[in-house]
Amino acid sequence: MNVTINQHPLEHDVEGQSSPADNGVLLATSYDLTAGNSWAASGYTVAPFLAPSAQKQLKEGLAELVREALRATGLPVASDFAVERYHEMIGDDQARHLAVIQFTREYPVSRLPVPVQWLEERVAQLCGSPVAACNPYDAARLFHLRIIRPGRSDNNPLHRDVWLPNYADCINIYLPVAGSTIDSSLSLVPGSHWWPENQTERTQQGAIYKGALYRVPGVKGSTANIQLIRPNPNPDEVLLFSPYLLHGGAVNLTANLTRVSLEMRFWPA
Repeated sequence: MNVTINQHPLEHDVEGQSSPADNGVLLATSYDLTAGNSWAASGYTVAPFLAPSAQKQLKEGLAELVREALRATGLPVASDFAVERYHEMIGDDQARHLAVIQFTREYPVSRLPVPVQWLEERVAQLCGSPVAACNPYDAARLFHLRIIRPGRSDNNPLHRDVWLPNYADCINIYLPVAGSTIDSSLSLVPGSHWWPENQTERTQQGAIYKGALYRVPGVKGSTANIQLIRPNPNPDEVLLFSPYLLHGGAVNLTANLTRVSLEMRFWPA
């Protein structure tokens, strides 16, 4: 399947058994945290996030979690190691990279470098309604650090988070920690949160993308042209987006920067 990202062609091939689809719109029967906002039609917004000192504390603490994960795999990592150079330290050692990911893929919110309430309050302001970083389906209170090396197949396939039912009704944030640029930041399809399910062909359970198996189903085809963009928040900003949007599927195109980002979900409180 061919898509575009920032108007440049990109090949996106996903393997897996196709899932039957109907003309239903998932968001139409779900809680929509974008509703009533100026950005409801696009499904995302980029906005200033925490106060400068708090944002700095958050990002520096998250970078230290990456260093901590590297040390846990046996690498000597200095306290001032720039995590955007992660790929230089890992090299071609895929086993060590996967070992790092086992640490960074999921943390309890108690490991956040700032109080989780600060994030909840700001996301609530942006949505216009109270939210909590607590999944009502399993009571989990988690965040994730995504590490995407340049030129590697570290990124997820194009997908909707809500194809995994435990992610219904929430809102997502993408916060750049290091190496996030117009060539590496999260990509999404504006307005696709209102696409009917039969506008895309997706896998039924999980997906194989660039030889790797992913838990989330992936897009195999579409009746519409899929035009991804990279909103690319500045270091002091956050990208807030609906989990019903199609997103992912875009490689880190920078030559020498690993992208590290905070990814976290919030539900109606």
